[in-house]
Amino acid sequence: MLSMRASVRSLSPALSRPADRTVADRLQGALGWAALLVAMAAALVNGGVYAVASTLMALAALGLFTLQVVLDMAGGLPVAARRALVPGALWFAVLGWLLLQGVPGLPMGLHHPVWAIAPEGAAPTISADPESGRPLVMRLTAYAMIFWIMMRSALDPGRAMAFLRAFALFSAALAVYGILSRLAGVNILLGVDEHGPVRASFFNRNSYATYAAFGALANIACYYRMTFRAEGAMALRDYLERFFAGGWVHALGALLCLSALAMTASRAGGMAGVIGILVLIWALRRKQGGGDRLLWAVPAALAGFVALVLSSDVVDRLAGTEGDARFIVFPKVVEAILDRPLLGHGAGSFLPAFRPYVPLEAAFAEWTMAHNTYLENAFEFGLPAAVLFFAALGLIGTRLLRGLRTRRRFQSVPALAFACFTVAAFHSLFDFSLQIPAIAATFAAILGIGWAQAFTAVETTPRRRRRSDLSRGAPGRDRREKRDPGK
Repeated sequence: MLSMRASVRSLSPALSRPADRTVADRLQGALGWAALLVAMAAALVNGGVYAVASTLMALAALGLFTLQVVLDMAGGLPVAARRALVPGALWFAVLGWLLLQGVPGLPMGLHHPVWAIAPEGAAPTISADPESGRPLVMRLTAYAMIFWIMMRSALDPGRAMAFLRAFALFSAALAVYGILSRLAGVNILLGVDEHGPVRASFFNRNSYATYAAFGALANIACYYRMTFRAEGAMALRDYLERFFAGGWVHALGALLCLSALAMTASRAGGMAGVIGILVLIWALRRKQGGGDRLLWAVPAALAGFVALVLSSDVVDRLAGTEGDARFIVFPKVVEAILDRPLLGHGAGSFLPAFRPYVPLEAAFAEWTMAHNTYLENAFEFGLPAAVLFFAALGLIGTRLLRGLRTRRRFQSVPALAFACFTVAAFHSLFDFSLQIPAIAATFAAILGIGWAQAFTAVETTPRRRRRSDLSRGAPGRDRREKRDPGK
């Protein structure tokens, strides 16, 4: 440990030199690209739901995070990273409780009732299934590490946009694969015949619907960034130059992702996608001043998406929600939560702990998940831990909202992240997309990128430096931001 500290101290003076700062910046960029690749690679193996895939993802995130810690110790933490420590503390406080749920030897009054029928010699715990809690804690830790790495790597605005463009193109390619698999009738990645809704590399079409929505939003945000200017009226020639210079790629990518989303026939996924697009349009449009330079192509894409939805069987499925067993199960989940409101039933223990509560009308299937992430987390974690868990996410969402309202440059980055936040928040009311490792890891990466770009120059500039700028007559943020009028 002493030798490691000494080596880190020896790096600190070196990183203060411009040349070595460039080296450190390149290392930081490499870590960000590696973390993003880990998240995207997990999507190719059924979303990383298999134990081997999720474990490899977590190990890769741990290795990258270890290198990230070394860089942070050598170069220090910027303002955005220090602000992220508060939601991080809440997040890891919850993880500590989840681990405690699986510790044997606690007072008998804390044990889950299921242990009353356990064979002699069993080690009772708060959790009904302590073995299932540890993998969940591992995955939640991996998501936090990916968030931190992406946040640290996306402090450079150009790199942040490069990350988003890479994900946008990847999601568009995955949409093409999903559509072609449906047309060909065979899904090579899943190893099954494909004759139903589009699901790309995910066995569950509702899960892929969330991923496709993220991809559509990323492509729209990149299209906006590459095509429109922040000030001045834009002539048709200017628009066409920007469009054919690269904007068309993301316009096509958005349409592909929206088409794949519609072809999933996911009711909640389609509604979440519409909400996300509306939020993104609102966030980007508010900086346009309401003039004639609105994102005319985005409403057109939305209209096309609605047309695709109406041509699918989503409307028919929306009309049949009264027979959905989820709405029969939800009240029973609430009843189970109230039976153990403080302690919870244990992380990852929904399947065995909920079996006694399954109503007869829903007993035709095994309920491995609650199909409502909020209820399932409250069921497993207990209400106090669930409140802290959602508070950590709420702090991130609040910062993204503040960033898209206050940033003058690169405002499209926190706008995209907040739109994805609303998609995930809404879809989690009806499905378990965020419980799929690849989707959760991608969500963490997007939130990390958005968090990094959710702070204004005034917030990230030390007070002494701001005072020095003012004493020299420099207006601080306004002068720096007017140098580049891009969004």
